[in-house]
Amino acid sequence: MSFLRKGAREDPLLLLREGVAALDITLPQEALSRFAVYLRELQTWNARVNLTGLKSTRDMVIRHFLDSLAVLPFLNDVASLADLGSGAGFPGLVLKLARPELKLTLVESRGKKVAFLEYLVALWHLSGVEIIQAHLTSRLARKWGPRFTGVTSRAAFPLKRFLELAAPLLLPGGRALALKGPGLPPAEIEAAERHLAALHLEGLEFQKYRLPLSGEARLFVLAYKVR
Repeated sequence: MSFLRKGAREDPLLLLREGVAALDITLPQEALSRFAVYLRELQTWNARVNLTGLKSTRDMVIRHFLDSLAVLPFLNDVASLADLGSGAGFPGLVLKLARPELKLTLVESRGKKVAFLEYLVALWHLSGVEIIQAHLTSRLARKWGPRFTGVTSRAAFPLKRFLELAAPLLLPGGRALALKGPGLPPAEIEAAERHLAALHLEGLEFQKYRLPLSGEARLFVLAYKVR
């Protein structure tokens, strides 16, 4: 539950501080201020080009930034991450700001969102970030080959499709993590489970959680590359 006073409910730094405290995660000193800048730029760009359907500061902080940060403890040992269908950078770029040593590849097909990502990376002079504008296919994923210890995506693909794209990119022992909103239909889970062995994946692990400040239910799914 949030105890922010009424006037503070749209203050991004206060929202971020309370949300991060509720998640019980540790961030680099500059991360919160960068998230506040990120939010401001997202709102500025969103007035010109449609980057997100969310409008209020509170919703953006909770449903974009805190939702992305909620998976951070499950990626602590991931050194190289591919974020598929990155959109405006969630969760990939948020995770990079939380863990600056992370080597990050953002894959996004839409030019306006690629331009936004490129702008932010240049703004902070971030190293270890590659942005690829591409419509990712299974053939392209196989061509790139296994090079990542983690692959993420947030509601960009059905679970089976995400695993088909993630598996060729993962090194043995790597993990695929899909943020799936409030839940998954049983048929979507069953379709993914039937293909795990063929993709050399094992799992699936389902982690339920609630977003700080709002209490909204969320789910993410983990699978691990066997070989």
